[in-house]
Amino acid sequence: MFSTLSRPAALGLCVLCAATFTAITSELAPVGLLLEMARSFHLNSGQVGMAVSAYALIVAALAVPLTIVTARVNRKRLVLLALAGYAASNLMGAFAPSFWLLCVGRAVGGGAHALLMSIVSAYAAQLVPRRVTGRAISFVFCGASFGAVAGVPAAAAIGQFLGWRAALLAAGGLAAVLAVVVMVALPAVATPVRAARSGLRGSGRAVRDFGVILTVTTGFFFAHNLVYTYIAPVLVAHGLPQATLSLDLLAIGVCSLAGLWGAGQLVDASPRLGMLGAGALLLAGIGLLVGHATSGIGSVAAGAVWCAGYAGAIPFFMSGAIRTQATTGDIAGAAVNATSNIGILLGSAVGGGLLALHGQGVLAPTAIGVGVLCMALVAVSGSAFPTRVVHEDEDLPTPVPATAGG
Repeated sequence: MFSTLSRPAALGLCVLCAATFTAITSELAPVGLLLEMARSFHLNSGQVGMAVSAYALIVAALAVPLTIVTARVNRKRLVLLALAGYAASNLMGAFAPSFWLLCVGRAVGGGAHALLMSIVSAYAAQLVPRRVTGRAISFVFCGASFGAVAGVPAAAAIGQFLGWRAALLAAGGLAAVLAVVVMVALPAVATPVRAARSGLRGSGRAVRDFGVILTVTTGFFFAHNLVYTYIAPVLVAHGLPQATLSLDLLAIGVCSLAGLWGAGQLVDASPRLGMLGAGALLLAGIGLLVGHATSGIGSVAAGAVWCAGYAGAIPFFMSGAIRTQATTGDIAGAAVNATSNIGILLGSAVGGGLLALHGQGVLAPTAIGVGVLCMALVAVSGSAFPTRVVHEDEDLPTPVPATAGG
């Protein structure tokens, strides 16, 4: 793909990839720090999971409204604003004297996440020809997967050796450094001046397909986060020592990149096959965590299979929502962002309740039930997740020079 792109476009995709890495690292840092944070605030793991829930609640509530309100604001400026929000969020969390003030800081991060992850897909799409839109989005979301691969384990490692507050300080510093890179290297793109009034503008079929994609997105993220939010206690329950959790999460994340690579091969050609394949991996991996089917290193392998499926599904949601043309690209991205975080919110909240009441053993079976329903909806929704996509050959768009509007 990069061989056909201009240098500014390729550099822009790399910068956006780094932005999603920062976003996911900030969002999911508590996953790797859960046990340390629980001890610090004298809470149980399920209660600390509320730090993830608070973040997701803000994203779900604000993603679409923020995207509409900022429709006429320079896109590059919005990326910078979001990165400032991530930096502030992590610094507030690092110095929070109480758990509730930590949640306030997380809410600030949720606002930044609502903004950045709503516009990043459409931003990437404006840098490339339509025929490679899906692959461009897949590449940008490599950063999100790499956040799980390196960001979350790195936060866990820093938390283990220096404390969880130091881990949040590092995440805040990363966001601040990236803001400088964005100012210098991210090409500006056209602002969608009509987005604030556009709403749902497509045909009835386009709107139905859009609704199906959003429904599957919600369910898929619910199933994933029901278990992933509490992966630390789940892995410990399957025989892994707490001291190795950062390495275990790193191994799971590295293997999950295979799912994103596979998505890149299919997202612009066979969305149905790719989405069903991603769902099958997620269900198989979580299924191996039911009961005592696996233990020790086998549970790490199960997590790798499951997270490969999760990572591989994300580009199909983003590119599929944009492809329906039910609304503008920014609002489509915001809607996927909102519904995915509704899934994260429900998954972390319901998972925390189940963990507190029944223990970690019920998390995987519950997630499998939700995942099966999602895949059934994909299987019967031929137009939302088509067997084959045909693209018109278009000329490569020329990004606005990096100095314009930045």
